[in-house]
Amino acid sequence: MNQNKMRKQSVVLIALVGLLVFLYVFFFRASAIVPLTYQEAACTWDSSHENCLEQNEKWKHGISYFRDQLKLPQTTYLDTLEALRSLLWTKEGWALNFAGEGAPSVHPEAVFPLRILKRDSSGCLGLAWLAMMVAESEHFGLEVILLPSHVVLRYHGVYMEPNLNGYSYTESEYKQKYAKGPWTGLEWKPLTRKQILGLVAFNLGNESLRQHPRMALKWYDIAKSYFPEYPGIAINRDIARDALN
Repeated sequence: MNQNKMRKQSVVLIALVGLLVFLYVFFFRASAIVPLTYQEAACTWDSSHENCLEQNEKWKHGISYFRDQLKLPQTTYLDTLEALRSLLWTKEGWALNFAGEGAPSVHPEAVFPLRILKRDSSGCLGLAWLAMMVAESEHFGLEVILLPSHVVLRYHGVYMEPNLNGYSYTESEYKQKYAKGPWTGLEWKPLTRKQILGLVAFNLGNESLRQHPRMALKWYDIAKSYFPEYPGIAINRDIARDALN
């Protein structure tokens, strides 16, 4: 009788341990191992369902247009570069405009990709996010490079300026242009997907901080988990927390 009882207790214990392991993996590890894709974040962070792009006609038209530009028998990275430029900045594609210096470029309307496609206007970070969605969809190695208070696109060593219709400055020209900094030590190395989304969250937090500190704190929490090494996140997060006390 005691052996049967012990056997049952062992089965229950094993089942309980298995359940706890499953819950740990599902709730705590999954988000760390598999961060949101650019497309998922574009939808869910803007209060839409994660597959919202499947119903977005402007997005689908743009991807179809991009693919049509690369139907030649042989293509090089320069063809991909020009196809992306054409998609982002010409009237045959999305014909995106620069939202303007300062506050307009970091307003949510110029950051969230769905809103950019609707309004045809973006800041550097929003355009970089949208461009990375295209690269993610079409599987080519586009990079986002951090500069002081700015990001630019890079593909096979060729830079594209988001605020000037993809104009190509050289690296030395960028170094001269931004010589005064402030430099963080994170420049010139391609940002990871988590870092880019963390930078997005940080900017959205900054936009919300004055009038909606609780919302800002939520964005800063995301930014801290995605891009903890970025200067300013912890400081602004503390400001948001103090505003709620």
